[in-house]
Amino acid sequence: MAIYHSVVFLVGFFATYANALNYVRVCYYTNWAQYRVDPMKFFPEDIDPQLCTHIMYSFAKITNYNKLDMIEWNDDKMYPRVMALKKKNPNLKISLAVGGWNHESGSNSKFSVMVNSQTNRQAFIKSTVELLRKWKFDGFDLDWEYPAGRGNSPPRDKKMFTLLCKELIQAFDKDGISRQLPRLQLSAAVPASYLIINAGYEASELGKYLDLLNLMAYDLHGDWDKITGHHTAMAGDGVNAPNRKEFTIPYAIDHWIKLGFPANKIALGMGTYGRAFSLKSAKDHGLCAPTEDKSPIGQYTREQGYIAYYEICKMGLTVVQNSVVDAPYGYKNKTWIGYDDQASLKKKVESQVIKKGLAGAMFWCLDLDDFNGRNCGQGRYPLISSVTKLLGG
Repeated sequence: MAIYHSVVFLVGFFATYANALNYVRVCYYTNWAQYRVDPMKFFPEDIDPQLCTHIMYSFAKITNYNKLDMIEWNDDKMYPRVMALKKKNPNLKISLAVGGWNHESGSNSKFSVMVNSQTNRQAFIKSTVELLRKWKFDGFDLDWEYPAGRGNSPPRDKKMFTLLCKELIQAFDKDGISRQLPRLQLSAAVPASYLIINAGYEASELGKYLDLLNLMAYDLHGDWDKITGHHTAMAGDGVNAPNRKEFTIPYAIDHWIKLGFPANKIALGMGTYGRAFSLKSAKDHGLCAPTEDKSPIGQYTREQGYIAYYEICKMGLTVVQNSVVDAPYGYKNKTWIGYDDQASLKKKVESQVIKKGLAGAMFWCLDLDDFNGRNCGQGRYPLISSVTKLLGG
């Protein structure tokens, strides 16, 4: 009997271990983190090559001639430095991401202009294949924020985004065969708001073409709400306002799956930063507390309402761990910040990634975790490392 139980245990253990090895850990690298103030400047050499299975180099741009191109003046020097990580981890997959929030912030959407002309699409696709192969990328990540949602992007862009994905995969297939190389992978960073999803994405059709969907399950709330709210909430916070129950991580995942996107292609996005608010009153510091217009600015992030984990951990906040949103928040004087720690990320992995059969986890982003271990006393990359251990890294 003892031998039988030992065999059953070992079979179960190795099945679980094999399963864990198949989880993806997608990490976004931002090419502007090099400009931060010391000691928080971030370069490719700061990346632990064993931490992630996939790195998304962010960002490239679409030019006025509908071609893919670099943004930063030294991207051509940075690309090889990121690729050098493969010397230590040959299995690492590195993709180039195009777009981002600022890419579509003007009155015209560069994505929309490109997708609505066959000539423009073909110019874009041709230049994409050429650039990816020149610099030895393994894949391509579409970060259009958002089809039929911003930058004068019309309703028809919902279908045009699907068509773009289809034509990219067709081109990647053809290119892989002609070069006798593995096909370039295609992924997309997509929103968690059901309103934006419904307006801009044909979920079931996209499931045919995307190898991976990077679900941006953060920024569910922020200082634009005028009341405190957790940006990675696992449940509604009880306020009587629209979409407090729907703007939650479980709802977003379930919505994509309900619309027909395969669960095993979804990487759950996790933030290594917090969303900060300025309270109207230091005495009212719970969830849904009234806030002022100007939010705190991170010492290193230099962005209003956007604070890196390595900044949060040393702020001396009074932290509330057990709340209805199932993620920590903290306050000090009139500053309020919602964020994730190792324990809350573990809950997200266990209840969402593992239980729902997702592809794995995604992180925005490498440079906002305590990547050099100088600030939090929890070692290098405490947040990402905690998830990596759970998912087989």
